[in-house]
Amino acid sequence: MNGRVVAGVVLLAVSGVLLFALGPGDEAGDVTLPAGGATVLAGPTTCLPCHANVVTEWRDSMHAESFTDPQVRAPDQSDNFRKTECLPCHTPRPLFEHGIEPGARVLARVERRADGVDCLSCHGLPADDGGGVAASRAGLTGACRPTLRTELSTHFSCAACHDQHNTNQEWLVSPAAARGDDCISCHMPRVQRSGAEVGAPRAGRSHRFLGGRDEEFTLQAIDLTHELSADGRTLTARLHNRFAGHNLPTDSRNRALDLVVTLFDAHGRALGPPPGTERESWEQDGTARRRFRNPYRSSGAPSTQLPAGETASVSVEVPATAVRAVIGLHYKLQPFVRDDSAHWSRRIEVDLD
Repeated sequence: MNGRVVAGVVLLAVSGVLLFALGPGDEAGDVTLPAGGATVLAGPTTCLPCHANVVTEWRDSMHAESFTDPQVRAPDQSDNFRKTECLPCHTPRPLFEHGIEPGARVLARVERRADGVDCLSCHGLPADDGGGVAASRAGLTGACRPTLRTELSTHFSCAACHDQHNTNQEWLVSPAAARGDDCISCHMPRVQRSGAEVGAPRAGRSHRFLGGRDEEFTLQAIDLTHELSADGRTLTARLHNRFAGHNLPTDSRNRALDLVVTLFDAHGRALGPPPGTERESWEQDGTARRRFRNPYRSSGAPSTQLPAGETASVSVEVPATAVRAVIGLHYKLQPFVRDDSAHWSRRIEVDLD
């Protein structure tokens, strides 16, 4: 699932240390102890004393960049967040402020927006709910007052943001849901906590929230194969969404996944598409190609995403002049860039002799 799952499992426990309090802006403030010694939870730096490894993982995630990522701020996306409807999911207040339930939606916060989707976005509990943080285990103690909230570990905690693009709805009807794999199963794999991490050694969940931007992570969920017909006259490339619990690519409408087959002659020249085939300006090469994408609503075009568990293919007729082929899979953060500007690409060479 895309990369950006709003879920949390590891509690934020702070005991016997000073806590960081952040001001109303986007940057971290100074260390302070509030009057009366009250505990103030104010973003990722609050969690560092006990959860340095978790915070490090989060800082490497797209959750941490959900407000600052240039792709998100692009004119055809949030337009530097002039499209204010994007703010709730890209800089959300705690999920528990609105409740984790079907159809619930997050609220935007005004402070520390540069922290994006941070620790408290998932774990923070509102004052009228006792304050402190939500935890996935019972019996935990700490100055942050962890409280077991079992709904934290459900897909509803992700749906509050990620169902804006129907990712949760896609998962509900996927083979992954049928076999019991949810958002956390894939995007928060188990890790072993060690060192100074609170409670170590113990098991936990990764907070890197890997998604489509990570090539190796994505390739674990798909099969890219090919077949040459017995007479050698037809080459077919197939993409199978084997393991992802949602459509590919998912979530953002600017993403595209292109499956391209290019034939080459003995002189290394690429053979283009059949005569009369119109090629878009961004289509750099390819004898044949197929695009997987949920297009912008304004285009009126239908979705061509690859649903979970399904297979799609591209076939080309192989002329006598073709001696080899290259099958390319290109993951693009912007839909109208050339293949060599893809975020990542995977290629397979096929000998046609």
